[in-house]
Amino acid sequence: MILTDWPIEESEILTAAKHALLACLEGDLSPGSARFAFIQAAKEAGNYVDEPERGPPTGKSFRWHKSKQRRMA
Repeated sequence: MILTDWPIEESEILTAAKHALLACLEGDLSPGSARFAFIQAAKEAGNYVDEPERGPPTGKSFRWHKSKQRRMA
């Protein structure tokens, strides 16, 4: 939706959000950081966001599908 049918045509916040979301899909950015960027773009576009204001998380992204195998001794 944000890539093709967004209420605002262009802005710095929208461009940053698009890049953040695509980077997240490629595994180069944490989901929390992409979420933060999306929420900022949604607010700028006048969409209601029932979300407490918080900054982007720090640290490495957590990947649910990759877990270390346990060795059986």
